Amino acid sequence: MQITVVGGGIVGCAAAWRLAQGGARVTVRDRGRIGGEASWAGAGMLAPGGEFGEDSRWGRLGVESLGMYPAFVAELEAASGLRIDFRVCRRVATQRRMGIRVEAMGSGRWWYPDEAVVNPRDVVAALRVAGQRLGVEFEEGVEVSTWEGDAVVWATGAWAPGGFPVKGHLIRYHLAPGSLPRIIRRGHFYVLQRATGETIAGADMEQVGFDRSLRAAAVEEIRAAVEAMVPELRGVPVEEAWNGFRPGSATGEPVVGRRGDSREWDAYGHFRNGILLAPVTARLLCDEILPSLGKG
Repeated sequence: MQITVVGGGIVGCAAAWRLAQGGARVTVRDRGRIGGEASWAGAGMLAPGGEFGEDSRWGRLGVESLGMYPAFVAELEAASGLRIDFRVCRRVATQRRMGIRVEAMGSGRWWYPDEAVVNPRDVVAALRVAGQRLGVEFEEGVEVSTWEGDAVVWATGAWAPGGFPVKGHLIRYHLAPGSLPRIIRRGHFYVLQRATGETIAGADMEQVGFDRSLRAAAVEEIRAAVEAMVPELRGVPVEEAWNGFRPGSATGEPVVGRRGDSREWDAYGHFRNGILLAPVTARLLCDEILPSLGKG
């Protein structure tokens, strides 16, 4: 059974790994670099409590995927031999989201104790190695308009036929490792820290097509917002600024599933939550694809 995965971001690579575990021969093809777009740009905040405002299917799947992450990371580290920067931490908020475990702090504030941070670049690197060890082939710099094999997964993110890009800027500081033990968020601005002390802050949202230019005003807006939230950042230089394209969809939700009765599956439109939703999206795809091809 041969499956082509078009798109080598975290969603496509996670699907490829799981499909290969299920006995498929998988080829991942990407128009650029594997993990070189939204998965490279993302901060790695795993926080469904701040992303899904109302009870919904994808809100519930976001909580489920968050719960999958510790075992997902442990399995992936063992399969690849690579270390993944992952940490379960708390996030404080002023709103309680239904269906998500919270702890009252008093004064109208809530802890989200299960939320976490992960370095998505680590995850993609580990998925590539783990996939290769199962025979997954990765091809970069390949434009794909036709496909061969028994099935195809279109995980092309912002470049999907029904998708569009939502540009977002991020900035990086460096603080002492462990000095920011939890995610801090106000509105759509947030700050999180990785094990190295890299402190990532973001993010704005712009629908400007595939414009990769770095907008100084956006960087300054983020800097001012997060330094108001975390006074310790004041006076600390911004070491790097960058942007990426979140994959939007016409429905405002991820598009994951089979195209009618064809042998084509979609997996795009994860917007701000592709990193969070990668484990559960891979499971959903495998649950559909492998049985349909006689492997489940």
